[in-house]
Amino acid sequence: MKIRKSSIAAAVATLAAGAMLAVSTPAIADTPNLLVWVDSARKADFSGPVADWAKANGVTVTLTGKDFGTVRDALKTAVPAGTGPDLLIAAAHDWTGNLAAAGVLRPVTLSAATSSTLASNALQAFLFNGKQYGVPFYTENIALVRNLKKAPKAPTTGAQIKNGELLIGTYGAVGGDPYHFYPVQSSFGAPVFDSTSKGWTSTLGMDGKEGLTFAKYLATKGQAFFGKADFGWDNAICGIKNGTLKYWITGPWAVSSIENGNSKCTAKSVINKDYAVSAIPSFGGQTARQFMGAKGGFITNSPSTDVVNATQLLTYLAGKEAGINYFNLDNFTPANKAALAVASSDPVLGAFAAAGKNAVPMPNIVAMDSVWDKWGKTEAKIVTGKSTNPSADWTAMTTAITALIKG
Repeated sequence: MKIRKSSIAAAVATLAAGAMLAVSTPAIADTPNLLVWVDSARKADFSGPVADWAKANGVTVTLTGKDFGTVRDALKTAVPAGTGPDLLIAAAHDWTGNLAAAGVLRPVTLSAATSSTLASNALQAFLFNGKQYGVPFYTENIALVRNLKKAPKAPTTGAQIKNGELLIGTYGAVGGDPYHFYPVQSSFGAPVFDSTSKGWTSTLGMDGKEGLTFAKYLATKGQAFFGKADFGWDNAICGIKNGTLKYWITGPWAVSSIENGNSKCTAKSVINKDYAVSAIPSFGGQTARQFMGAKGGFITNSPSTDVVNATQLLTYLAGKEAGINYFNLDNFTPANKAALAVASSDPVLGAFAAAGKNAVPMPNIVAMDSVWDKWGKTEAKIVTGKSTNPSADWTAMTTAITALIKG
């Protein structure tokens, strides 16, 4: 579903006049030129909104595509050398801690008016050490996808799901999939890290009794409940379409394949007729909180950064009109609440957004890099029945991760 745009010019003028976003240590550039780095794969999504803003404000903007896999490290080299951009956009929120620690970002101070226009958990995604380092544009999260003929009603607890009915992600027998298993883990009260009002800390939150309870649950349920390891993407798509798989915890990236099928299952599927998207139920008694991912923009700490114009452009890209554009082009969930209200008329986006209301931003701290490998391997070992002592293996994992973080 495509949403009609209202007046871009009016929106730009309103944002410029409102001065909704302020950043620390403002400075005015000598000339009205901005250099903006953007993920090459998303350049088309931003070219329209950037051009609209640039024309309305008389600023020359050079939008340069960069490889998503290398741009983070490139920024850390370019900014100190004075060759960095004014803005980095379409950037992942979990880069925040790494880039802030490298000293290449400027903290952003959001007014109450601006904050109120954006989803609170999306804003929180760019919070690091109590400072706001970025502004969100759009988000994504996983949910429970179910075959409507086999599961006309969404389960409210994991206890309502029987063996052979569920698949979580497409986890592997060796590496696991802690990202897709996280809502199950969090429902046991075992967050990956502890958090405060200033954001995530580097203190593990899954190393206590709650984490051990979750580990025992994984062992007790095993593949009979969570689905066979290495079940495979195509098999998952066909399973949820034909009903041999009743529930699948996955993300919006699976929707196109579910609706259009693959070489093994070509029948079309329609949202709310053949399949539905629902909230992930609690397995451990507490609210299931999946990870939320956010993409947004950073103002860099380059010596030549034009903070005033960079601020105005960043504000516009976090606004309603731009948010609707992200949805129209790529079905992304806008972080701007007004844009989300419009885009939620699409049943798929609306369902994933509703299912993600309790989602928490994936940790954006440097310590998160030390977690994934051992976490996933330990989960896989336990779920596949290769662990003879789940509690001991879980404890060994958290002890090793803590040592990595401290080291």
